[in-house]
Amino acid sequence: MLLKFTTADILNTVLVDVSTGEQAYDIVTVLEVSETDGEQPSGDRTLETYDASEERRHTTVKDALGTSLVSITWTGRRPDITILNEKVGQLADLFGSSTVKFMPKILVVPTRFDSEYIWTATPDSLTLFDYDSETVKGTFYQNVIRISAPFKSKSKSSTQPTLLQSSSNSPSSPSSPSFTNLLHPSFSKSSLSSSRFSETSALDSQYSPSSSSNHRAIPECSFISTHLPGVGGNYLEFCQHPLAHDVEIIVSFLMMEILRRGRFSLTPYTFEKPRLWQLKEARDLVLRRLRRNTV
Repeated sequence: MLLKFTTADILNTVLVDVSTGEQAYDIVTVLEVSETDGEQPSGDRTLETYDASEERRHTTVKDALGTSLVSITWTGRRPDITILNEKVGQLADLFGSSTVKFMPKILVVPTRFDSEYIWTATPDSLTLFDYDSETVKGTFYQNVIRISAPFKSKSKSSTQPTLLQSSSNSPSSPSSPSFTNLLHPSFSKSSLSSSRFSETSALDSQYSPSSSSNHRAIPECSFISTHLPGVGGNYLEFCQHPLAHDVEIIVSFLMMEILRRGRFSLTPYTFEKPRLWQLKEARDLVLRRLRRNTV
């Protein structure tokens, strides 16, 4: 399945199924206004004691028919997730793990629906990887231009699984942080390198569970990265899994993108003013490149 984001704000967007050109999902996030909001601060409720980390927001994911599939309640940056009437809970429950191992260049997070599937994130990529078949099952493309003709295929590289295995067994890996720390916008890891992870853009076409009959075949295409925030589009491509609903994979990708930004000291996702956030991301990218070129 190949989905296109209609906006740069991943929590306020429409996902379009590229194979049909029709809306597949609608993601909306709103600020929950309490009864006390708008009142003049008095007593112990003053502007000085206001804590933005306790703001409550609500994210809803609906299908093309308007049926609500996912409900996420945010307290600050801490999500409480419900998928298809299942109370999943926080990120530790969504990913089936309470901590994340620090590795020099890669963030690796397990999935709860398949022990052989892992989320892998680097400063430049976000993928869903299957250890059993050693193939990429999903990719988040950001700031890219999509062209209809595929590039000439190249031989499959074994760099990805080898790199992951060597990193996970490394005795020098630092201690594991919690998901809460990774979500915080001030979380950083200044010693990280920005070397790029070996990517495989072609998904395994042989993986087709019964639910895939609801979607047309993905048209062959390629993606060219613009390397500039706000230039180009964002796409999410993934293979369906018999043990996970498509919307769970989509939500997991969105949460992983927020985690990735916290892990690699990238411009953090903000709920407000997405355009301003995008400009800040472009500025930070230019400054990082200038620092690398002057060192």
